[in-house]
Amino acid sequence: MATTTERPLADALTAIKTRRSVKEYNQTEIPREWIEELLDAAHWAPNHKLTHPWRFHVFTGEGRERLVAARQAAVRSAAERKGEQVSEDALNFARAKCFSSPVVIIVSMVGDEKKIVDQENYAACWCAIENLLVAANARGLGSYPSTGDWIDQNFVGPVLGLTEKERPVACIFLGYSEQKTMAKRLPVERHTTWYTEP
Repeated sequence: MATTTERPLADALTAIKTRRSVKEYNQTEIPREWIEELLDAAHWAPNHKLTHPWRFHVFTGEGRERLVAARQAAVRSAAERKGEQVSEDALNFARAKCFSSPVVIIVSMVGDEKKIVDQENYAACWCAIENLLVAANARGLGSYPSTGDWIDQNFVGPVLGLTEKERPVACIFLGYSEQKTMAKRLPVERHTTWYTEP
């Protein structure tokens, strides 16, 4: 991956094909303007009737501490559902996860009472997330999107000040990484059907 003194820019197809989920980061700070560039790329995602349903919550430095209580609350809840006592190791892991990358972005969405609009808004948020991930890869940064109980069950909502109409969609971890990525994709032909006649 790049250093802070280098700004690579891969072409779109290369960035798409070489993007992989990265889960090991160093703690080198990412310039704020770089993060803003990625958020702007996300903002250009398709969204029906220009609802712009996404909201971006960016946590860096000591600001990541704000996420710890929500992540640990989700771990406690999961243990309670199993009738177990939450372990200190699990709580410590939850804390460490919040600091595992130098930038953590929570993407939330504004919902809609109309089911179809709500579905479109949710899909638009994931389009925005993919834009961000591809742009990050093009700029030499590692990233991966994550969900889990703390997102899916909205433990993070109070941290973000979400209203009843809003809900979290995903957490994006972002940073420099030297992790080797090996994931492959099956040939697209295996998942494609062509229709050329009536």
